Amino acid sequence: MKMQINEDAKIKKGKLEKEIAQTCGNAKKKLHRLEDQLRSVDKDIKEFKEIFSEFGQEDQDIAIAGILSIQYGNTCEMLYAGMDERFKKFMPQYKEYVENFKWAFERGCQWSNMGGVEGTLDDGLTKFKDNFNPTINEFIGEFDIPIYPIMYRLTQKAYKILKSKHM
Repeated sequence: MKMQINEDAKIKKGKLEKEIAQTCGNAKKKLHRLEDQLRSVDKDIKEFKEIFSEFGQEDQDIAIAGILSIQYGNTCEMLYAGMDERFKKFMPQYKEYVENFKWAFERGCQWSNMGGVEGTLDDGLTKFKDNFNPTINEFIGEFDIPIYPIMYRLTQKAYKILKSKHM
């Protein structure tokens, strides 16, 4: 990750410097925008240097995000997901989830369970998970045991019909 991040930043810096040199002086808005971008890249490079100096060796691989998953039947259960906050600007969790979905579906899973969400559906975790177009199942308690099997089947069919109308 380190080499790629540094190389990408250096390439971007070079392109910005070249574009600034080629921009005529009367294009003040464009120059201001490019200079802002250059300052941002310089700041990134400085941050990278500080972060990576903590790890010691130049060529050391760094785990910046991960997911612990298991397969149970035709479902992938994501038990835990996390990331190093110092790298949050790169949004590594998106790539982790996509790679985890690929892993699950390659193994024949039909579902990939990302875990729960808050009941309000407006917290940060729910908004993040919403990017993956989830199906959210709401349960009353830990188990779904129908007391009236006929009513249960009817309500499940009604729920599917209502849900399909709202999509």
